[in-house]
Amino acid sequence: MRAVSPKVSRIARVAAFMALSAIVVASLRHVDWPRTAAALREGRPAWLLAAIVANSLILTCWAAYWRAIRPRDESPVSYTRMLEISAVSSSLMNTLPFGGGHASSVLLLIRRAATTQRGALSTLALDQLGEGITKVGVLLAAGLTVSLPTWMRAALTTVSLIVGAWFVALVAASRWARELEILRSARRSITALACVIAMKGVELVAIACVQWAYGVDVSAGGTLLVLATVILATMLPIAPGNLGAYEGSVFLTYRYLGLSPEVALSLAIVQHVCFMIPAVGIGYLLISARALSRSAIASR
Repeated sequence: MRAVSPKVSRIARVAAFMALSAIVVASLRHVDWPRTAAALREGRPAWLLAAIVANSLILTCWAAYWRAIRPRDESPVSYTRMLEISAVSSSLMNTLPFGGGHASSVLLLIRRAATTQRGALSTLALDQLGEGITKVGVLLAAGLTVSLPTWMRAALTTVSLIVGAWFVALVAASRWARELEILRSARRSITALACVIAMKGVELVAIACVQWAYGVDVSAGGTLLVLATVILATMLPIAPGNLGAYEGSVFLTYRYLGLSPEVALSLAIVQHVCFMIPAVGIGYLLISARALSRSAIASR
């Protein structure tokens, strides 16, 4: 089967973004902007800080996940070093165009964790598999608790087929690629899957914290639906940080759940900000600290 060319992939991302933008623009005509500005100021700082902390925990779970799926015969790497790599990778994936962040992550694993090229590529492949399985699980869980929009049911089918095909391909490859041996170990696979489930769990908590910051009463199923929407909106990365696509999809989901346009827009904006602060900021601080340290050494 031929791989999708970068040009076709780029066209698909642009078309999806334009379609979503058109829907959002049509919906925003009903927004009372002064009320939205007032709503943005009403958030309780303690809950917003809790949301940022919860989103920061995504990186700690991600570091544990990468250590779990890293090939056993690679040289040992400390959790602290892997946490640094995951934080910097998150910054790059949320700022560089599609593909650039993932390629940089492979280089970080090679240079900062002394991972072989095959080991780094297998880690990234397993990372995408675990993420895909968990995303399908979140979508299914959302579908069991609330009524899914028609477009989301179609997306669930598509994503499930893609993840299933990727799983079969990696299991087949694991027969000759020792770097994928984790797929033949039930205990290691469960441990790794627990880490990636924890990533989505703390992200769900962060979404709930933003809702509580504004005193919005959304059911557990509704909050899960918001997380499912975020998952779908970020599957086709748009640099920087899926700006616009994230807010638009979350806004439409809150409207679907019955919230007013002003509250829905406020939650969508603040939710993305609380996600981006640790997703980009922590890695940026680490890069800056390393650069300053090198400058200080060079100036001696």
